[in-house]
Amino acid sequence: MNYTSFYVDLAQQYAHRQPISQQVGALAGGSVGRGEADRFSDLDLNVYTSNQEQPHYSANVLFQEHVIQLHVHPLPQMEQIIGSPWDFRFLEEARIVSDPSGLLQALITEASAYFQSPQGRERMLSQAKAAIAEHQAWLQESLDAQERITASFAADAVWGEAAMVYAYFVHGAMSTGGLLPIMRRLDLYPAYREIRFGAGSIDPDKLLTSLQAYRAYLRKRSGDADAFELQSVQDELTARKAARYKEAGDPDNLAWQLYAEAFWCYLALDDGQTLEQHVRELPEAMRAHLVTLGFQTYSEEQIHTLMKQAEHLIGLCEEGQGR
Repeated sequence: MNYTSFYVDLAQQYAHRQPISQQVGALAGGSVGRGEADRFSDLDLNVYTSNQEQPHYSANVLFQEHVIQLHVHPLPQMEQIIGSPWDFRFLEEARIVSDPSGLLQALITEASAYFQSPQGRERMLSQAKAAIAEHQAWLQESLDAQERITASFAADAVWGEAAMVYAYFVHGAMSTGGLLPIMRRLDLYPAYREIRFGAGSIDPDKLLTSLQAYRAYLRKRSGDADAFELQSVQDELTARKAARYKEAGDPDNLAWQLYAEAFWCYLALDDGQTLEQHVRELPEAMRAHLVTLGFQTYSEEQIHTLMKQAEHLIGLCEEGQGR
């Protein structure tokens, strides 16, 4: 079965039968956009409207017994893309599923040309480095405040952003799932793996159980059953992801992604607590689940190693830009 074609057809049907007000068109993202969908995939559907006041929102929609992760946005203008190309780079791997006016195709064509131009690539790298600098500032602030858990997560954020920059500029890759396989080709990876995962790998079922328990706890605590990241349907989609990596024999990749997903769940709670406060005030069982999911405290030496690796990755990108 061609799963990409199946999901593209599903997306086209949804866009046609469930029109959103002032809809301009729709793009399929992720594995469907890249043409790599498999039986574990789901559908990320980005719908754009002509209403520039349209707030961004996301929802899990059940359509023809399939979950669509729907994201609605105002149609970006080229000026916005030129101003923040790193934020819009995923337009390059999106697949048009609805574009009656041709506006999306015209925008993607122009944006892709800019992304690949010397000016565009320079601007993208500059913006990505600015994002890394923000993570580094967060890291330093956390260290100064002696918030070691937050500092450790910030160090992971610096490394992760630098790895994504390297994957894009050196390999032209944007897939989250494809990031670790790219990094494994580098000599620096064994030291990174030792810091992030330790000596062994955690059983995927334990990871799933911990994330499900944490999500359910946050859903109950928030009282917002409609919060996109906290909905129980996300557990079903995560289970598919786990099945993919179990079949591929890559538990580290699953652990790396669920660690990030747990953080997004924390952000969805939106109760004003810092990560450090949040973890400290969790019930003991929930803290144990976060430890299973990879929340840990790095030593100064480990943080230093992650920062040096991030610096090296950006250096490789800068070398490539200068050629």
